[in-house]
Amino acid sequence: MKDKFIRVISPVALPVVLLMDAAVVYYLVIAVQHIRVDKGTFATLFLAVQAFMLIVAALTTREVLRHGVRITQDYVEFTALDSDNKVKFDEIEKIVIQKDTKASFTKNFISRYSSIIFYLKDDTVLTVELGITTLRKLTRIETEINNRIE
Repeated sequence: MKDKFIRVISPVALPVVLLMDAAVVYYLVIAVQHIRVDKGTFATLFLAVQAFMLIVAALTTREVLRHGVRITQDYVEFTALDSDNKVKFDEIEKIVIQKDTKASFTKNFISRYSSIIFYLKDDTVLTVELGITTLRKLTRIETEINNRIE
């Protein structure tokens, strides 16, 4: 089977990050225009801060876009986790997905996180929290993993 990467991004996160990137670029243009008119200390400092913010914005966008689930022939890897992020398919007995979709005004964001629960063959249970995702993306991940463990 072909290796796949399924990006796991909150439905709100990508537009917010792109909006922030646009704001950084906008202020960078203003800083460049300002330094053309006035080559003073304030204009130079403003340009330096905006150049630094452009680097931070690019790194933040890259990090947001790198979070996901990498599915290879031998294992599934969760790129948003620092350690214990790989699970081999021959160790998995079954998986269960979990997402709370019921309406409630008392639940917070953590209660809405999507989870994948791995039941391993050595009778251990591994739960991976993916954050806020869509149910469609979660079922797509489940389908890909189930196709490879069978």
